[in-house]
Amino acid sequence: MKSKEVDIIKLLIENKEKELSINQIAKLLKKDYKNAHNIVTRLSKIRVVRLEPFGKSYRVTIFNKVHPLIYEAEYLRRQELLKNKDIAVMYDSFQSMHSKLYVLLVFGSYAKKTQTKQSDIDLMFIVPDEAEERVEKEIENITGTLPLKIHINIFKESDFIAMKKSKEVTIGSEAIIKNIILHGIEFYYEMIQ
Repeated sequence: MKSKEVDIIKLLIENKEKELSINQIAKLLKKDYKNAHNIVTRLSKIRVVRLEPFGKSYRVTIFNKVHPLIYEAEYLRRQELLKNKDIAVMYDSFQSMHSKLYVLLVFGSYAKKTQTKQSDIDLMFIVPDEAEERVEKEIENITGTLPLKIHINIFKESDFIAMKKSKEVTIGSEAIIKNIILHGIEFYYEMIQ
């Protein structure tokens, strides 16, 4: 039962920019409508998703909130991305960082699953305000040892939150819409809720 709920949450996370109905969710996941409806209704009752009337159907959107089912869906997304050997090597390198208080997002073509051999890996680090300089040096040192095309963006937590609240289209707003969280799933959701 939980895996079906997580499948729906994962689909909603991956399609934040789309307006999906229960019927569309059922078709995309190849489930029958009744099962999809029951699962979405359960998720709505525990306030993981919101149902908004949309003509004769309902638009389903995910709440950006701290919840174990959301963490599980994000973990599965990370595991899928780590099947890419380049990403796995890079991820292992960043695991050696002294500070563990950071969020690491992959965005751009790798998050959209449209990467080519020429694509660079777009990364966003969100670090605590007081540790920015120290962590930035460590990130640059690690990146310098990797034989990969990596484009890094490092933001203080306060700057990222300001970008999230801004109406302007920024790197932060792009990364919020379409990302895969490699490190700091709980910390990320606490920041954006």
